[in-house]
Amino acid sequence: METIEPARHLKSLRSDIARIAQLAPGLGDDPVPGCPGWSAADVVRHVAEVYLRQAAAVRLGHRVPPGDPVAAPQPGEEVLDLFDRASACILETVDADPHRECWTWAPTSGRLAFWQRRMAQETLVHRVDLEQAAGIAPVVAPDLAADGVDEVLTVFVPLSLPLDGPAQGVPDDLEVSATVSSGEDAWVVEVTGVRAEVTRTSSPLAPPTAASVEGPPAALLLWLWGRDGEGELAFDGDPAHVSALQRVLAASTQ
Repeated sequence: METIEPARHLKSLRSDIARIAQLAPGLGDDPVPGCPGWSAADVVRHVAEVYLRQAAAVRLGHRVPPGDPVAAPQPGEEVLDLFDRASACILETVDADPHRECWTWAPTSGRLAFWQRRMAQETLVHRVDLEQAAGIAPVVAPDLAADGVDEVLTVFVPLSLPLDGPAQGVPDDLEVSATVSSGEDAWVVEVTGVRAEVTRTSSPLAPPTAASVEGPPAALLLWLWGRDGEGELAFDGDPAHVSALQRVLAASTQ
């Protein structure tokens, strides 16, 4: 898989922030297909709160949980103004040396490059949310989509599942043996209960698994995040393992 440079993440982040700012005023409380029960304004508010919390985490050197006052709107601040303020804050935070040491929730990735990638991918997914709410077919660059697939599978699944799985009702006897692939890139996912092992490999070298999911990187990314994409994917093998993988993804990315 081609490695995405930090400058590419920052360019994507700026572009998708601008796209959200362009779309949001015309959507208001329109429903968002990828986030059942949420309006477009809810999505914009969520993104703003994520920006403010993660900027604070980098600044303070520790996790800032949802609901922390640092992400609260200022008195009289409307959601679009909150988004503008939060966007400026996160860009100021991450537009710096990617090798700079900082706190992250991934123990092996204690560099600012982690947040450059994470915020680019977070914003990409929610830009897609607003485009779908507006009835616009989203376009995701293949390199960024493949990078997002890799982040979900190699960062979120192995790190978040052990922490969030029990609270999300993931049973101890859940099993997943699946290969996720796009072109020459493949990820082998093996899960038992809330313990996950994900191996990045090439499609010709991937070992046999109980199920497989294959398709274009953009469709895979949207499917992994529960944002449709299924129509462009090919599923093979045991459907129970595909369903179990979806349960793992829901618990890991909630």
